[in-house]
Amino acid sequence: MNKEKKKKKILLVAATAMEVKLLTDECTFIGSGADYFKTYAFGPTHFDLLITGIGTTFTTFFLTQVLLSEPYSLVLNTGIAGSLSDSLRIGDVVNVVEEEFADPGIEKENEILTLFDSGFMHPDEFPFENRVIKADATHYASMLSRVKGVTSGIGHGRESSIFELKNRFSASVESMEGAAVFYVCRWLGVPCLQIRAISNRVEPCDKASWDIPLALENLKSALLKVLTRLHDENS
Repeated sequence: MNKEKKKKKILLVAATAMEVKLLTDECTFIGSGADYFKTYAFGPTHFDLLITGIGTTFTTFFLTQVLLSEPYSLVLNTGIAGSLSDSLRIGDVVNVVEEEFADPGIEKENEILTLFDSGFMHPDEFPFENRVIKADATHYASMLSRVKGVTSGIGHGRESSIFELKNRFSASVESMEGAAVFYVCRWLGVPCLQIRAISNRVEPCDKASWDIPLALENLKSALLKVLTRLHDENS
């Protein structure tokens, strides 16, 4: 007799509920373990939703806590991001396949050194590979453009700091959580991927040029496609 195929236990991770509200509006609410942890279903596909709060500290704490208490087979990090690349338009949705931390670092008179630059860490120290951390479940979002991300403790809006960020890192998108998710998942051995929608360009602050509603609508559509693919693979 054939054994029943084991279904994937999925954890969706976002910094804020706003970033996934359009998605959850399309899903069936199943239950809640806490204000920041809920379970939903999209058709036959069930997933848990973890809202971590903004930034690497909150993300690392809550994600580690959940992964140590539940045996997940996939972590999907999602949300909006800023574009560092002229090739990405506002509203585009991307598959962030590798991440780099912009901080912590060592400030010198004319520059800021990363922990790798300053010699405090080796570029290939686990889970890094030549300074970056790679996602290992990117095939679930293969319909999206593959990009590199950089994770920063601040959302850059000053011309001088944006110039420095672009010069130091060859990233296409900036977020405040992505690298933390990859870091935790690689250490705990849980496959992960990251899907982000571009809400703005990383440039001196001009929120009039942002389009968060468009980014969130397109993000919802992409996430529903990924959940459908996950269901098809589980069937």
